Amino acid sequence: MSKVFGIIAAVGLSGVALSACGQKAAAASNQNISVGIASEIQMLDPVHDVDTTSSEIIGNTEEGLVTMGKQNKAEPGIAKSWTKSKDGLTYTFNLRHDAKWNDGTPVTAQDFVYGWRRGVDPKTAAENAYLFSGIKNADAIIANKKDPDQLGIQANGKYQVTVTLEHPISYFEQLVQSAIFLPQEQKVVQKYGKKYGTDATKVAYDGPYTIKKWNGSGDSWTLTKNNHYWNPNNVHLNQVTYQVVKESSTGLNMFESGQIDQTTLIGNQVQNEKNNKSYTKVASGSNYFVQLNQKSPSSTILKKAFNNVDIRKALSLSIDRQSFVNNTLNDGSTAALGIVTTGMGQNPSGGEDFAKAAYVKNDADSGVNYNIALAKQLWAKGMKEIGATSLNVTLTADDDDTHDTIVQYLQNAWTKNLKGMRVTVRKVPKTTRVKYLQTGNFDAIISGWSPDYSDPSTFLDMFTTGNSYNFGDYSNSKFDADMKTADNTADAKTRWNAMVNAEQTLMKDQGVIPLYQLSTSYLRNTKLKNVIINPAGGNPGWRGVYLANK
Repeated sequence: MSKVFGIIAAVGLSGVALSACGQKAAAASNQNISVGIASEIQMLDPVHDVDTTSSEIIGNTEEGLVTMGKQNKAEPGIAKSWTKSKDGLTYTFNLRHDAKWNDGTPVTAQDFVYGWRRGVDPKTAAENAYLFSGIKNADAIIANKKDPDQLGIQANGKYQVTVTLEHPISYFEQLVQSAIFLPQEQKVVQKYGKKYGTDATKVAYDGPYTIKKWNGSGDSWTLTKNNHYWNPNNVHLNQVTYQVVKESSTGLNMFESGQIDQTTLIGNQVQNEKNNKSYTKVASGSNYFVQLNQKSPSSTILKKAFNNVDIRKALSLSIDRQSFVNNTLNDGSTAALGIVTTGMGQNPSGGEDFAKAAYVKNDADSGVNYNIALAKQLWAKGMKEIGATSLNVTLTADDDDTHDTIVQYLQNAWTKNLKGMRVTVRKVPKTTRVKYLQTGNFDAIISGWSPDYSDPSTFLDMFTTGNSYNFGDYSNSKFDADMKTADNTADAKTRWNAMVNAEQTLMKDQGVIPLYQLSTSYLRNTKLKNVIINPAGGNPGWRGVYLANK
């Protein structure tokens, strides 16, 4: 499903996909389970899906054209089959006739047309609207130069959808599993207007579950079977209760006492529990990074500082990522090679992973290396250039154990290694942090990203000038030009080279400060054999929760 604020909150997933894949799955079970999750739901409207908790719930209650299976392969969802034209510009999706909304109304081609037009309409202000780029007229519609009804999607009768692209998109079948591409039941959306998705009763569901006991806030809610779901034999749980658990020690105690059936482990817990028969580890394409507010931080001197490349690089070079992941996190996560995580793509000419191909070894240009001497040198140079002897920075993060570990490390590294650097930590609920990101209410902030599809562009597009996820307001014309090339060419080699160049520009310019690539460990009740963690087969590059039929 959609991103962290996808990005933003790429971590703390409970990682539960609640149904099984294919017609050969075991018969449905009546078991009820309870799972821990790190944060609250923010929104259930798929066009405003911006955090991972909401994504997980939307992913288990709504279904789009396709779902994602092993090796990131698109599998039938509401579309039972599809074809692609020889030139790669036209996709025709044939919808199943037995898919229904939770009120019993059939899911039709018009529901996709309406949903996509709503998602791309500037009046909706959908955070992920940029994902429509490449679909005919999408960019012009987003720029308010054409009407939404000119988007390249049309209904051919009741059960066929045709999508027209402006240029081939190699990952298009993966892309359309994102929440922004879900169908929407027009009469329900219009009934509730701006309140659509703000509580469990103001949403239309076409997936295996519906939500109970969520009124727009709260630390607990329940998923129950959707009686109108088209594939009920592959829904293996009768009821799932979610409980927000922000402290890992609390989660472990609740698991051991039988109060929850799954909990996330961090730090020493991973080492202590790795031989437990209930232990499960999941590789992830998600990452953590720091964004610096280059537009409107809390003081004029900070704006000057964050717009100074030497200061930005000094902040990054003073972070020993390898030591942090090995000795502090100690959970299997890996030090970042850049903003793009491993598993996002391979060189079409040689097979090398993108993250490794784009990595710059030279300390002064890499964006992720550790070099205290150079950090101090650049810091002194940058501080002199902005005419300052000290900086007071507020570092914003979620109020959970994982973020606490990150901010404590950064606070120590920056204040110890950079003369005059003072860091105040501001810990808030994730939903509040997301709002702060959206409104620019931060100096430096911990962010994360759960990729929407397995391609480097899912990370890189965020940092183009004006992108809705470019919360730090970073801008570089060379980076923008390379990403424009990457997003508008069908030639695989040209596209690859443009994205490598863009990643290297972003790192040399320190437009963002990458930290590490996430690996998540769980304790989960062994009875949960039909509940899937990371249903994309463990392939890095997909977050661990998807739509139905897994």
